[in-house]
Amino acid sequence: MYTKKNLNNDLYQICTKFYVKYKLLSDFLYHRIDQDEFVEMLEDTGKEDTEIDEILIETEKLFKKVHENGGELDLDPIEQAKKLRAKGESAKALNTIVPYLKENTSDKDAILTFGWIMYDFLKEAEKEIEDYIKRLTYFNDHAAIPYDTLSGDKYIRTLTDSYLWSIRRVIVQGEGFADKVLPQLLRFIGRKSIFIENRNLNVTSKPSASRFLIKEFLGRLNGTSYLEFMDTIGFDWFAKEDFQKTIFKNDEGEEIEIRPLAEEVLSSYAKKLISLDTAVTTEQRINLFIEVLDLQIQKNPSFDWLPYHKVKLLMKVNRREEAFETLIPFARTKNREFWIWGLISELVNDDKERFYCLCAGLLCKSKPEMTVGLQEKIVPILVEKRMFSNAKFELDKLISNRMATKGKIPQQLERWKEESWYSETKAVKSRENLKEFAKKAENILYQTLPFTDIFVTYNNEAKNVIHFAYFSPTLKEGYFYAGAFENSNDWEADKVLKVKMLADEKREGLFNVYDISLGNKEFSLNFIKNSKGYVNKFDIKPFAFVNDIFISPKLVEQNQLKNYDQIEYICKRRFNRKKNTWGWAVEEIVSIIRDEDLG
Repeated sequence: MYTKKNLNNDLYQICTKFYVKYKLLSDFLYHRIDQDEFVEMLEDTGKEDTEIDEILIETEKLFKKVHENGGELDLDPIEQAKKLRAKGESAKALNTIVPYLKENTSDKDAILTFGWIMYDFLKEAEKEIEDYIKRLTYFNDHAAIPYDTLSGDKYIRTLTDSYLWSIRRVIVQGEGFADKVLPQLLRFIGRKSIFIENRNLNVTSKPSASRFLIKEFLGRLNGTSYLEFMDTIGFDWFAKEDFQKTIFKNDEGEEIEIRPLAEEVLSSYAKKLISLDTAVTTEQRINLFIEVLDLQIQKNPSFDWLPYHKVKLLMKVNRREEAFETLIPFARTKNREFWIWGLISELVNDDKERFYCLCAGLLCKSKPEMTVGLQEKIVPILVEKRMFSNAKFELDKLISNRMATKGKIPQQLERWKEESWYSETKAVKSRENLKEFAKKAENILYQTLPFTDIFVTYNNEAKNVIHFAYFSPTLKEGYFYAGAFENSNDWEADKVLKVKMLADEKREGLFNVYDISLGNKEFSLNFIKNSKGYVNKFDIKPFAFVNDIFISPKLVEQNQLKNYDQIEYICKRRFNRKKNTWGWAVEEIVSIIRDEDLG
C-alpha cells in the first residue's frame, strides 16, 4: 500500500533535505513538468550538478514506489476510516485502518483514528465486562499511546482521557471489575505514571480523568493488584493542587471539605500495607514506604494521620522504639481518645506504664462496646494486682457488651466468672479510683519533651494565670493556668523556671505545662540585671536615661536625678505594648553619687 499521504511525506523529506520547494517537486512527480524543465528550474535556484543528481535519484525512488503499487496511489486509509466512522460504519472503519496501522505503528494520525474507532466499540461494551476487556485488549494489541507527546498534544490527551473515563465507568459497576481491567489498563498506560496530567504545567479547572481513575482503583483493587498498580504509578506525580483541600457546597448549601488527593493516596497505601500479610507486602516495601512517609510528614504537617500510619508500619516491621518516638507527639493531640491509649500500651516496655495507659483509655468518653479490647487486657492485670472490685466491674461491663453485640461471650470470660475472687467480691460502682493511675499515664506523653527556660513576668492571682517570657528563638510572651499544680500561690514575678510545655492549638500564647522545676539563675540575666552608669537627662524632659536604658519620670522625681549623676540601678526587660517590642527600663535606684560630689 502506497497512499497519497505516503507520497506527500516522502516529498516533504526531499524538500527538507535538499531545500527544494514542495510545489516544484509535486509538479515533476505529477508530470506537470518534464525532467528537463525540472532540472532547469533547479539550476535556476543555484543547485550544483551533483546535488541535482541526488535529487533525481530520490525522485526516481518515488516513481518506483508508485510503479510497484500498480501505477497509482491508494486511497488514504485514515481519511477513509474517518468517513466510515462518521457514517456509523465502525466495523468497516476498523477493517480499513488496522492494515495500515500494522505497517505504520508510529503514525500518530493512524493511532488517533484507530483509537476513536475502538472507543466507540468500548462504549458499546461498558455494561459487559468480559467483552469490554476483549476490546481494550484489541486496542493494546494494535496500538500504543505516544505518552512522550502527551503534555503538548491536546488530541492525544483528549483520546487518553476518554479511555480513562470509560474505564472508570466500567470498574464502578461491580465488585472485582477493577482487578479484571487492571492488566489491560497497565498495558494502556505503558506501565508508567506518565499518563497522569502534570497539573503544574497545565493549570485548569477541568476534572482530571487520571486522578479520578486512581481514586476509584485504590478503593477497589485487591491486595496484590493494588500493590502492582501502586508500583506502577509511585508517588512522584503529585502536583501542587494534590496537596490542597477541596471545598464545595452540596445541594443543601453545606460546605463539604475533601482532603488532599496526596494525603488520600498515601493513607490508602499505608492502610493496605498494614492490613496485608508481611509475606505479601515484604519488609523491604514497608521500609521504603516509611521513608516516603517521613518526607511527606515533614513537608505536610497538616496531614494529621500520616504519623499514625507510620507508627503502625513501624510496629509491623518490629521497629518498636521508632514507633514509640513517632507515636508520642501524635498521641498528645489524641489523648482524649480511648484507642490511642490502647496503642501506647502496646509499645511501652514497663508493666506499670501499660496498666496506667489502659486505665487512661477506659476513662475516655466512648461507647461501651468500643472499649472491650481495653477491658480484656486490663481484667487479668487488675486480678494480678488484687484489685478485685475493679476487675469485677470491668468484667461485668465486658460481658454485658459482648452479649449485646455478639450474643455470646468467650470461654475465658466465663472462666473468670467461675473463679473465687469474682464470687467473693463486690464490684465498685465506677472507675473513680482508676483516675490516679490514668494521671500517671499522662506523664508518658510528655516525658520526652525538652525543658524550656521561662522568666515569670506576672502572676494574675485572681485568675490563677502565670505570664512569662521565653526564647523560641526570639524573645516571646506566653501564659499558662497554674491551677493544675500544687503550691500555685507561690508563683513569684521575676522567678526563673524550667518547664515542659506545648502551645495550645486554639489559643495563641496559651501553653499547657506538664512539668516544672527550678531554673538556672543565669537565665534571669536576660531579663533583670544590676549595673552602674551616668544619668543622661535634659532639663526640659521629666525622664532620663542611663547607658541608653530608660528611667521613668517617677524614679527621676523620687531620686531627684540630675544630669551626670552616677547611679547603681536594677533594670528589667519588659514588653512595650505601644511599640510592640521588648526593651529595658530601670526598676530601682540602688545608690546615687551626685555630680557635685564627684568633684
